[in-house]
Amino acid sequence: MATISSPGLGSGLDINGIVSSLMRVESQPLTALARKEASFQAKLSGFGALKGALSSLQTATKTLTTSGTFTGRSASSSDSTVLSATAASTAAAGTYNVAIVQRAKNHTLATLTPYTASTDTFNTGALAITVGGTTKNITIDSSNNTLEGIRQAINDANAGVTASIVNTGTTAQYRLVLTSNTTGSAGAVSIAASDDGSGGTHLLSGLDTGGAGLQVIQPADDAELTVNGITIKRSSNTITDAIDGVTLTLAKDTGTSTVTVANNTGAVNSAIAAFVKAYNDVNTQIKNLTAYDAANKRASVLTGDSTARSVQSQLTALVGAAVSGLAGGIATLSDIGISIQKDGTLTTNSTKLQAALNNRDLDLATLFGSTAAGNKGIAVRFNEMLEGVVGSAGLISSRTDGINASIKDIQKRGEALQLRLLQVEKRYRAQFTALDVLVASMNQTSNYLTQQLANLPGASNNNR
Repeated sequence: MATISSPGLGSGLDINGIVSSLMRVESQPLTALARKEASFQAKLSGFGALKGALSSLQTATKTLTTSGTFTGRSASSSDSTVLSATAASTAAAGTYNVAIVQRAKNHTLATLTPYTASTDTFNTGALAITVGGTTKNITIDSSNNTLEGIRQAINDANAGVTASIVNTGTTAQYRLVLTSNTTGSAGAVSIAASDDGSGGTHLLSGLDTGGAGLQVIQPADDAELTVNGITIKRSSNTITDAIDGVTLTLAKDTGTSTVTVANNTGAVNSAIAAFVKAYNDVNTQIKNLTAYDAANKRASVLTGDSTARSVQSQLTALVGAAVSGLAGGIATLSDIGISIQKDGTLTTNSTKLQAALNNRDLDLATLFGSTAAGNKGIAVRFNEMLEGVVGSAGLISSRTDGINASIKDIQKRGEALQLRLLQVEKRYRAQFTALDVLVASMNQTSNYLTQQLANLPGASNNNR
C-alpha cells in the first residue's frame, strides 16, 4: 500500500506528485513554444549582428563615394621648425621654395619714463585707442585714474590691445606697456589722450602717441617672405593666400624651407583599407551565422537562410563589377590591386594599389564614385545595395519585422496556453481531491467492518 507522502491526505495518495507529472505532460506544447521563441530570438540576434557589420561596410563605402577623398592634397615642409604647411583640395601639386625674411610682429608701446608706483595718479580725461581702423573711447575719472586703474580700464574696453605694468627694477620702476592683439601693420596702435581736469600727479595726455610720452618697443612689422623668389608681405604669420589652397604658418623669424604639395594618397589608402576590412568582417559574420557543423550535426542561427545567402551573393557580384570609359583604362577593383580570394574575402596588393594612386592618369574617383545612370561607381553600387538591405525599409528590417510578429504570436499563444493549463491543473486537483475523500471514506468503512467482524461471536475461535 502506498505511504502517505503528502501530509494531510487521508488516502495516502501523493496528489501533488501525480498532478505535477500530469502537468508536465500537459505543458509539453508550452515547452515547444518556448523553444520556438528562443529560435526566433536567436535569429533576431543573428540579423542584428549582420546588420551591424553591413552598416559598417556602408559607412566605408560612403567615404569612397566622396570626391574629396580622392582630390585631397597634403603639404609638407622640409623644415617644420621654420614653417608648417597644410593644403586644401584646390591646391595644385608642386614644390615651392619659401624663405622667411621676417615674421609679423605685434606693435608694442611703453611709457618712456617709469612711474614710482602702480598707484601713481593721472589727471582725469579720456583715451581714444585705435587699432586697425576701430576706435574705442575710454573714460578716465576718479575711480580709475591710477596706473593700475588705467591698465584695467584699457583691458576691460576690449580695444584690441593688452595693457600690462612692467616692473623694471629701478628706483622709478613701473612702466605701462601696450601690446596690439593683432600682428603686423593691421594691428598698429594709436592713442589720442586728453586731460579734462586735474587730480593726478601725471598728465593723462602723456599717453598720447603723438607726443613723447610713449616709445615704440616693437614696430608693427608685417611678415615678409619669398615664394619661389617672389616677395610677399602680410600682416599675419598665418598666410592663406600666397600659394593657392596652401596655408603657411611661419614659426621662425628667418629661415628657408621647401614646401611640397602632393595628392593625399594616404587618405585614399586609409579609405580603401577600411572598405576591405569592413567587407571581410561582413564575410566572416555571414560565415559564422550560416555555417553547419557536420561533425556535430549542428546548424547555426541563419543556416540556409535566404536573406543571408542573397546578401552574400550580391556582395560577391559587386566586387567583380566594372565601370566603363574611365581614364587610364581601369574598370574593376582588381585593376587597382583589390581582388577576391577563394574564401570570399578581399585582399589588397599594396604595391599595385600604391602605383594606381600615384598615377594621375587613372580616374579612381570615378571608379568608386560615378553616379552616371547605367555606369555607376563601385562604391555607389555598394551603397545602394546596402541601403536596400540595412535601410529602414530594407530587407533585414522586413525579415526582423516578420520575426518579431511571430514572436508576439507565440507569446500570445503561450499566454493563452498558460491560462488553459491553470484550469487543467485546477480540474486535476479537484478530481484527485474528490478521489482522496472517496478513498479515505472507503478506508474508514473497511476499517469499521474489519473491527465489527472481529467482534462477532465465535470470531476468536475461528481465528484459532
